[in-house]
Amino acid sequence: MSLMRILEQAQGGGLFTAVAHGLDLDTAQTGKAMAKLCPAIATELHARAAEDEELFQSLLELIEDNGEANLLEDGRALTGPEAIADGNAILDDLYGSRSAAMAALRTVDDTIPERELSKLAPISATAVVAALARANRPLALAAGQAQAATAGSAAQGFFTALVSAIIAGIVSALTRKLASGTRRPRSTGYARTRSRRKTAGTRRRRKTAGASVEDVFRDILGNLGKGR
Repeated sequence: MSLMRILEQAQGGGLFTAVAHGLDLDTAQTGKAMAKLCPAIATELHARAAEDEELFQSLLELIEDNGEANLLEDGRALTGPEAIADGNAILDDLYGSRSAAMAALRTVDDTIPERELSKLAPISATAVVAALARANRPLALAAGQAQAATAGSAAQGFFTALVSAIIAGIVSALTRKLASGTRRPRSTGYARTRSRRKTAGTRRRRKTAGASVEDVFRDILGNLGKGR
C-alpha cells in the first residue's frame, strides 16, 4: 500500500483532521501540505538509508519493535512532544539540520505557509516512519516468529518449535489488536534509537537485517509519482 494511501486510511480516514486539530491548523491545508511533504521526506529517507547502514539499522529496529505504527491510530500521540522530537531528529539526520530541512522542504511546494511548514515538517517526518513501520508489519512478525522457532528448536525439537511459532503469531496479533484501542507510551522512538546509534559502537544486527532497503521501502514508495 502506498505511503499516502496508508495515511489517508489511518484513523478511519481522519488522520489529517486529527493532526490539524492538534496543531491548530486548517484541515484542508494540512492534508494538502502533508500530501507534498510526506512523499518528499520518504524519498529522502530512502536515499539516506541506502547510503547509511546505521540509519537503516535504526529503521529496522523501529520496524521490529512495532511501536511506531500505532502512532497512526492516535492523533494526540502523533502531534505530541515525543512525536515532534522524533520528527525533528529525522529531519536533522536527513538534511543535516532543521534549517536545512525547512529550506529543502520549502522547495517542494512554495505555497505552503511558513507557519504550517514549521509545524507540519516534523509531524510529516514521524508519519513517514510510522507508515514505513505499518507497511512492514509482516516483516517484523516473520522475524519474531523465526526467532521463536530458532530458540525453540534448539532446546525442544522441531514440533515444539513450530507450536511456539504459531503461538507467538497469535499473541502478536492479539497484542496489535489491543494496542490499536489502547493509548500507551512508546517504549522506543526514532530520537531514542538515534541517540543509541550515535553513542554505541558495533550494533547488534536486527533479525530483519536480511531485508534490503528496497524491500523495506518498496510498498510505500512503489506508487509515488504514479498516482494513488
